[in-house]
Amino acid sequence: MDLENHDVRCSIFLDVESVIKKTASKIKEPKYIKERQYYTQDILLEAKSLLSCSNYDAENPSCLNCHFISHRIIQEYEHFAKDKRSRDIINKWLARNRLPLKRISR
Repeated sequence: MDLENHDVRCSIFLDVESVIKKTASKIKEPKYIKERQYYTQDILLEAKSLLSCSNYDAENPSCLNCHFISHRIIQEYEHFAKDKRSRDIINKWLARNRLPLKRISR
């Protein structure tokens, strides 16, 4: 999701946006599916926090843009956070190719 081209003048949005960008850059690093899903869930929590902002004003264009961007972020990352099918497909592929699946315990 391109967060660069927006018109949101809000310190809350800018703070959350920087956290989302940092977390999104970390998603590509881990080798483990579960770890990527944790990062994705963090992004979703941040985006959902913008949707429940106490300073929301339905007549403020910055707030409307913030909500639009938040919804887009949620749409983009929601499937990855919950996608058990992709995990099953990867597990089957690993079993077929006899590669061990590494798991992370929390």
